[in-house]
Amino acid sequence: MSTSRGDSPANVDANRQLFLQELGMKADHLAEPIQIGSDGVEIVTGPGEYANKDALITEKPGVYLRVLTADCSPILIWSRKTPLVAAVHSGWQGSELDILGKTLIRMHQEMGASTNSLSMVIGPGLSRENFEVGPEFSDKFASEFLFPLPGSNRYLFDNNAYLRTTAMRLGVPGHQIETLPSCSFRDNDLFYSHRREGGTTGRMMSVIGINQ
Repeated sequence: MSTSRGDSPANVDANRQLFLQELGMKADHLAEPIQIGSDGVEIVTGPGEYANKDALITEKPGVYLRVLTADCSPILIWSRKTPLVAAVHSGWQGSELDILGKTLIRMHQEMGASTNSLSMVIGPGLSRENFEVGPEFSDKFASEFLFPLPGSNRYLFDNNAYLRTTAMRLGVPGHQIETLPSCSFRDNDLFYSHRREGGTTGRMMSVIGINQ
C-alpha cells in the first residue's frame, strides 16, 4: 500500500483501488500522514498529505484517515457520541513520545470528546513475543512493559499493553479497547513485517472515517 518501499506505483495504486472499493472509498478521500516515527498530531478538515505527522484527527464526514504499518501498531479511534475519529501510527518511537496520549488529549481538549466516550482498536503490530529490544529500553519504558530475556541484558517489549494502559489511564474504558490478537511478525501469511524481512517489505493500510 506504500509507494515509498520500491514497489511499482501502478501496482500500489491498483492495490489501493481494490482495497478502498471494498470500503466504498476513493483514493482522493484519504488524509495521509507522512510518517516519521514522531509525536506529530494534526486535526484535519480535508484529504491530502500531512508532512511529519504520525496521527490525524477529523470530525469531517468523507475524509478518511489512514496509517501505514509493517510492525508498528496502527490505532483507530472513534467517538461513540459525536462524529469524531483518529488514526495513529505508534511503534516504540511513537510510544516513547506518547503519541497516543497526545492524540487522546487533543480529542478531549480541542474537539470536546470525553475520553470515556471513545473506543479504539490496536493492531496488528509486533506481539510481545517477537518484540526483542536492547538494554536501553529500561530507560524508556516502565518495567511492567519489559520482560527480561534469560541470560542477556535484553527484553521483550509489550507495545500493545503499553498503548492499552496509556488509553485507560486517560479515561478510555477497558471494555472499549480491542487489541487484535494477530502479530505482524508471526503471521507471515497475512502481514508484512519490517523486522522479519530485514527492512525491505511492503506496508499495510488501516483506515477510519465518518461516512457522508
